[in-house]
Amino acid sequence: MKPISSEIFGLLSRAQEGANSTGLQHGGPGAVIDAPAARAKLVTQKPAETDRNLLAWLKSSLGVEASPQGRMMFPTAGGYRQEISHFNFYGLTDENRAKARQAVQGAMTSPTTDQCQEWVTMLHAATARRSDGETTLEIILTLYAACLAQYPADVAKQTCMDFALRREKPNWFPTLSELDEACEKASNQRKRLSESL
Repeated sequence: MKPISSEIFGLLSRAQEGANSTGLQHGGPGAVIDAPAARAKLVTQKPAETDRNLLAWLKSSLGVEASPQGRMMFPTAGGYRQEISHFNFYGLTDENRAKARQAVQGAMTSPTTDQCQEWVTMLHAATARRSDGETTLEIILTLYAACLAQYPADVAKQTCMDFALRREKPNWFPTLSELDEACEKASNQRKRLSESL
């Protein structure tokens, strides 16, 4: 029987290789993306910066103004937050829609398996945690990296950095659901933009 990590990363690697070899990214039928170049650019930016740059590029290059529409969310833990539910577009035509979709899909490029493992390892080293055995560490690395691989590269990297640099003491290693929820929030605007196109 193969270790769980080899099974999960085998699936991730095959999906990544398929995307890299064809230039197609998940969620963008027919959109041709230079995934390595998009990924290299994404990891140098913070998610909010990528989102701002993407909206600015749509306006300056395509003449498309994307206006976010929000809704109030009331978490069970209390308080509330504004969340983008969809976008309204001005200047969007059949001719420039494909280019807009391609730009958004480029900004949705996921990290490589190696990048995910590196960021989880960094996060693990920088946070407080209980003592784990070698097998447990391998499972943690595998599961957390698989979670990060579902999100844009800048979101995955910045989320790990944010958890690693939290000021609360002790700064505990996040649960898998905390990591997933933080990535989901950080990628919300781009996901809604992609869905709206």
